[in-house]
Amino acid sequence: APSDEAASAYLEAYFGQGLCPETIQAVATMRPDDDVESVRAKLEKQYGAGGGGRGDAADAADAADGAGADSSSSPPSSEKLEKLEEAVSIRSLLRRNTEELIGALRALNGEYLAPAAGGDLLRDGPGVLPTGRNIHALDPYRMPSVAAADRGKKIAQAILKQHRKENDDQYPETVSVNLWGLDAIKTKGESVGIVLELIGARSVKEGTGRVARYELIPLDELLPKGRPRVDVLCNMSGIFRDSFANVVGLLDDLFVRAAAAEEPLLKNFVKKHALEMSADGLEN
Repeated sequence: APSDEAASAYLEAYFGQGLCPETIQAVATMRPDDDVESVRAKLEKQYGAGGGGRGDAADAADAADGAGADSSSSPPSSEKLEKLEEAVSIRSLLRRNTEELIGALRALNGEYLAPAAGGDLLRDGPGVLPTGRNIHALDPYRMPSVAAADRGKKIAQAILKQHRKENDDQYPETVSVNLWGLDAIKTKGESVGIVLELIGARSVKEGTGRVARYELIPLDELLPKGRPRVDVLCNMSGIFRDSFANVVGLLDDLFVRAAAAEEPLLKNFVKKHALEMSADGLEN
């Protein structure tokens, strides 16, 4: 199992500023049989939450984040408590990495191993834990993942910002994005997230969590305010095309609807370029 130092480094990288160093240290050094209540009690004792007037063990995360401060003047934070519970859960799951050897022996013996999505804790979240299961890359019907869509959005916004900085505050009409299979598997669809943000769209999911379609976001909701829909040239690899045929179909449907949207050409470069191609005798 990871040492206390390694666990502390994992938790610090995962939560960033979401949890203070004292809280992370308390979780990293918890005993195998400790639970959330034990960690809360430890934090209360260390930072004197009870003496601050609130006295509720549920305030332990606030007490840690306000290390040494008078906690009687502020209400408990449910968000910090949720993060504390998540941190305790991650620490416990990290301790189960010895199941990797057990899983390998069971596989060699021809026994059943429960399937689970693989990935990286920092990139894909605690759902990849515990290790030692029969991992698969991802479910293509859930692409992009929430985290991948968020990363893709930030990348697309950075692209637009850089272009405006270098081109007299003008938005690009077209941006080329590589849709490569192995990259999509590794990042859970980050490149698809970039495409969606540039066009101005978001995933619509079924109750099961599967993506049913990509929905156009109204122009007045796009950020920064007043920005247009940017056309995207998708440079697609054969692996992506064959492995994510459902995503290709959803993107095709999205582009068709964007080209047919009742929007000004200066605010919808997908439509502008589709009309130009049609005038030249080209059809989709």
